[in-house]
Amino acid sequence: MEKIGFIGYGAMGSMIIRGILSSGVLKESDLILTTRTIPKLKDLEKSYPWVEIAPDNIIVARKSRKLFIFVNTGMVKEVLEEIKDHLSLNTHIIYIAAGLTMGNFGKIFPGKISKVIPSLTSEVKEGISLVAHNLQVEEEDAEFVEEIFKVMGKVKIVEEDQFALGADLTSSAPAFISFILMKFTESSLKKGGFTRKEAEEMVIETLYGTAKLLHSTDLTLHDVIKLVATRGGITEEGLNVLDSELPSVFDELFESTLEKYETLEIELDKEYKI
Repeated sequence: MEKIGFIGYGAMGSMIIRGILSSGVLKESDLILTTRTIPKLKDLEKSYPWVEIAPDNIIVARKSRKLFIFVNTGMVKEVLEEIKDHLSLNTHIIYIAAGLTMGNFGKIFPGKISKVIPSLTSEVKEGISLVAHNLQVEEEDAEFVEEIFKVMGKVKIVEEDQFALGADLTSSAPAFISFILMKFTESSLKKGGFTRKEAEEMVIETLYGTAKLLHSTDLTLHDVIKLVATRGGITEEGLNVLDSELPSVFDELFESTLEKYETLEIELDKEYKI
């Protein structure tokens, strides 16, 4: 029987696989998976004994009609070269390697390809996964991918050239937001009054409440600012400082990350050159 295959069980791969299994969107017996270090799968095997654990990538490739590749970007080419002769053109491969275009991927496997950029927030079934499909992916195949990732949050279909900016706004954003809040909290500690734990708790709870307010109502970001900051008040004073400093910081952030993404694509173009 053809199965749904998974190669790789790193931080993001394990999160997605466990999310799939806990949601019930696929049956345990539908899955076959492997990873470079098989003992890492012991806990998964205890929790989901009907999942088939394969000793190597080739067995997974042979048995799978749909195949998820969850290895690091630098290892994708090696894995594809290893399994390419064991795949049919009807196999549908889904991968999550940032910077690796479907065009380069298709130089080794010229079949159905979907690219997904998930988010750490998928761990709590929130956030957005970015998805793109190549022309060979049929409607049924696309629906399969979208249904899988919908159990872990929202899915946004994008063009491939939107991945770099989209990843800044989704996949990378939890780190950016956490860093901003960390620095915000650290500055407050210089004024005394609260412990780090107390300050972080207040900021995190306020972040959660603000996100929930925006998500549950028709309020926009601008609306929230207007509701909190009265003219000539304390909050407005703080906003004036942010407005004078932050735009240039964020402009530089996007310029830097998009340049890095472009550099990675160029490097991979050379690596995948035929």
